[in-house]
Amino acid sequence: MTADYRQQALENPTLVLRQLYQTRPSGSFPRLVAEHFQKLFESQNAFQRIPWLDVNRPPESYEDRTLVRFRAMVQDTSLSTEMYLSQFADGGCGGWGIYETDGGSSSSVQEVDYANLQECSVLWATSVPAESAWCKEELNGPRSESARTPIPTTSGQVSPRAHKYPHPDTNHVGVQVKIYDREGIDSYKSTDVVTFIGILSTEPCNLDQTHTAADVPTLHVLFSQRHSPTVLSRPFPRSERPARQERSIGSSDEQRSESIADDTQQVRDELISWIAQEALGGDRVAAEWILLSCISRVQSRHPPLLPPSLVISRFPPPPPVPSTTASVPPPIPTISAILRLLLPLTDTLPLSLDTLNKRRFVPESQDEDLHAGLLQLPQGTVVLITEGGVREGQLLERVQDIMDAQTLAYVFPYSQFTFPTDISCIVLSEGRKSTFFRTDLNVPLRASTSPADVAALYKPADEIKLPPAEKLVAFRDLVVGARSGKVQVPEPTSEHIQLNFVRERQGDRSLTADDLIRWMTVAKLYALSLHEPSLSIETWQRAKAFDDQRRAAIA
Repeated sequence: MTADYRQQALENPTLVLRQLYQTRPSGSFPRLVAEHFQKLFESQNAFQRIPWLDVNRPPESYEDRTLVRFRAMVQDTSLSTEMYLSQFADGGCGGWGIYETDGGSSSSVQEVDYANLQECSVLWATSVPAESAWCKEELNGPRSESARTPIPTTSGQVSPRAHKYPHPDTNHVGVQVKIYDREGIDSYKSTDVVTFIGILSTEPCNLDQTHTAADVPTLHVLFSQRHSPTVLSRPFPRSERPARQERSIGSSDEQRSESIADDTQQVRDELISWIAQEALGGDRVAAEWILLSCISRVQSRHPPLLPPSLVISRFPPPPPVPSTTASVPPPIPTISAILRLLLPLTDTLPLSLDTLNKRRFVPESQDEDLHAGLLQLPQGTVVLITEGGVREGQLLERVQDIMDAQTLAYVFPYSQFTFPTDISCIVLSEGRKSTFFRTDLNVPLRASTSPADVAALYKPADEIKLPPAEKLVAFRDLVVGARSGKVQVPEPTSEHIQLNFVRERQGDRSLTADDLIRWMTVAKLYALSLHEPSLSIETWQRAKAFDDQRRAAIA
């Protein structure tokens, strides 16, 4: 397809849609539309020319019926389907926000052919909560130079229906999404991350049953792209960098493999050191456990192989902040900013009396409108929970459900349903263990408690000493690649593990199958962090010794 035709689609997608309708073959027109526009923008360069929606380029900054892309989290799939007239009396194209007045048709209600009535599905989608700035920049790509430039707007405007976003007080975009190609429509699930590409307009939304439907930004989808839980794609195991390939010309495959393994071990060690020095008072052990927690995910639900929850205990509370007001929030631990620099999806949940008393943790339907909860987050999110704002309390069952079973409750007026999720939890606690949660792993922080050193645990993001840009990229590649990797256990290693467990149990009758499962989980995470697709006996021994050291520290 010519560049001129692609430019026409960018400038006037409605015209291209109408032209396509006039030349359509038999079959599903919505499917044809999806395939046509997907083919038109299949190359990365072409796709990144489509302007995007975000808080800096909100819907109101675009002219009506502009072609845009919106990377979003599906928040609510319970909206009613809508009927639309797929063809007008004059033979013109309907749907995608095109109405008879748009085409100058004068047909009356009596002339409507009801055989042309079709359904479109309606969703509510929001900006992706927990998305890191660097991930957003990478996926958005360079700023598009399309003919329809966004109109400047006043920043800080509140998105309509802010209660449908987990953090309603923060800037975000909320959009009503209409999907005309219903093939596979049932596969859209709450918290899925999807990029919707379509025509932007404003239409009524019938979510609120108690008031007159208000106009909201509406995206008429032409085609969409689904994202995996890692959002970004990185190789596993790590591949050679071009510079190293040039130095390795003439080397054997075995030598190159060893070279990559050595480089991975070095990157891993440097990453652990950086996390420890910048956010954990120099504690490399705690930093290594946080790394393993960051790359953990749901491996299987039957049998359940879930990410282990981690508490960093003995984490000092923040130093007092001089203030004349009582509303100043406590400082956030620096590890929160470190995680945002490394992970595509991460969120921080500071527990406080205000949070416990006033915020909802799980989605709840009110007047047939699903209100978001703090835990309605995309799969693949790493959540940092800080307990410093509360001294005592009861078990938070909703968060515990995620830790124990990786399920999240959705509350409706007369019922409650649970849906699968995939969220890794890291808890920071002042005490010997978590005040609110039963965690799988407990790692006490070994750091100085002098006022200056404690203050360093809470230094702001702009005081973090960043590694060189190339090194930071290598850190991200290692973490994101490990999150998507899989580790196999070869037969020799499996036999060694079984014999080792039998010997251990002969010396300690308190050991159970749960201990073996924990060792296997830690060993696989350890191998993932080394980008080893196969668990070797050596890595098993290192991982087990690492966990034994942790257990001894809390004994």
